[in-house]
Amino acid sequence: MPWTFLWVFSLVSVSGSFTGCSKASFYPALGATGGAAVGSLGGPGPAAGGAALGWGVGEVAKYTEENAHLTQQVKALSEGDIKQLVNNQLDESMDNGFFDSMLTEIYGLLKVCLIGVVLWNVIPIIYTRYVHKKAKNGVPNEKTS
Repeated sequence: MPWTFLWVFSLVSVSGSFTGCSKASFYPALGATGGAAVGSLGGPGPAAGGAALGWGVGEVAKYTEENAHLTQQVKALSEGDIKQLVNNQLDESMDNGFFDSMLTEIYGLLKVCLIGVVLWNVIPIIYTRYVHKKAKNGVPNEKTS
């Protein structure tokens, strides 16, 4: 049914627009999808195994990327390197600077525009389908009765 793709696309677009996460959080899902796709060549059993293996690899990649900053902090704390701790804090504050905040605002505006475009296209389709079913079933129009 053609509506399935439209609904899935709309759901993914809307749910993706409200998540404020990094790309690393998508690694497990991408790994599971890739693993299942490759495993499906062997049948349902290997597809499930490939999905599980892909999810595990994605989780490892996610935590490796997310914990890179923490390993620098722990290393600096264990060595007593105050200069490195200060540099880490400065790098972190530079990452949240003016341009990053402006990009965040622009991305937010783009997400709102995406939701608007999806609704602009979906609502007329649903209304047209409703009117067509109503006319097909022989229900008289209220204006002509």
